[in-house]
Amino acid sequence: MSIADYIESKAQRKQREIKYEIWKVKNHDSRMRAQGALVGALAGVAAGLFLAPKSGKDLRKDIKDSVDSTVNQVKDTTNDLIENAKDSYVDFKDRAYTELQPIEEGFEEGKKVVRDTVEKTKGNIKDNAKDVKDEAQKLKEDAKDVKDAAKDGAKDAAKDVREGKEEVKDVAKDTKKKAGEVKRAEDRKNK
Repeated sequence: MSIADYIESKAQRKQREIKYEIWKVKNHDSRMRAQGALVGALAGVAAGLFLAPKSGKDLRKDIKDSVDSTVNQVKDTTNDLIENAKDSYVDFKDRAYTELQPIEEGFEEGKKVVRDTVEKTKGNIKDNAKDVKDEAQKLKEDAKDVKDAAKDGAKDAAKDVREGKEEVKDVAKDTKKKAGEVKRAEDRKNK
């Protein structure tokens, strides 16, 4: 994993965390408040209906007022929730920007380091390639010198072998001659 990949994965993880926090804040508070408002409104309406000893006209007027009051309360709570969610979103957005900005700068710095490293590596490779080429040329020349020396050595060895062969022939003739003389001397002695 390169530095750039590591920094990018960190930034993505941070974005996911921020999105989750925003979702949690938006949904948790609004759900709890909406549930509380709904339960409170229903409990108030039910209590008002069952405990009020009034005529049907008064009861309908009270129910209408109670429903209007509950609707207004739900609207106010909803508006408050929306405002709170907007404020939270803006806060999280600002926080995310301020926390992700250094990561982005680090990412840019990492890219710069990678570019510089690649450039240095290219230069080193070119230098090494030139050195290898020079060494190969030297080895080629040395191999030619070894070949020439081996060729000269082989010629000298062939010459020495020919001379040795002649010497061996001469020694063999001398030995054969002496062996013949020794044999004749033994034959004379045995007779």
